Amino acid sequence: MMKHIKISLLILVICIIIYLFIEHINHRAYELLNEIEYRGNRSINQIEKRTHQLINSTIFEINNKITEQINSVIDKSQKYIPLQNPYGAKTCTEWFGCYKGYCWAGCAGAFPSVTGPEWCYTRKSNGKILCLEDKDCNGCWRCSSPCSV
Repeated sequence: MMKHIKISLLILVICIIIYLFIEHINHRAYELLNEIEYRGNRSINQIEKRTHQLINSTIFEINNKITEQINSVIDKSQKYIPLQNPYGAKTCTEWFGCYKGYCWAGCAGAFPSVTGPEWCYTRKSNGKILCLEDKDCNGCWRCSSPCSV
């Protein structure tokens, strides 16, 4: 009987040791899973944060480029009227071109125009300058005639 008690106690001790070992493994596995979940969440948070940063910077860059393009279109479509006059002022204008075979440039007459921007045919020395295209002309050439009304 004593032998059975010793064996039973030995089995009980072995069971307790196995139980404690399993509990330790379970506890460690739980800790590892929590660590993995924490790192995963932290990585996801970092990825989300970086994604938001990239999206915001991309939107900012696109917005800047659109603004630049809009401003460029607005600038190109504006009519620049210089302080040029028919008597040879040397102010240049960005509003010039070729019209009916002659170069012209924007100018400001003696009185403000109610019909729109004024212009004149241009000259280098004598007479009007012949042209085929706008690029043949220059906004710094002087008027060869009074400003149009």
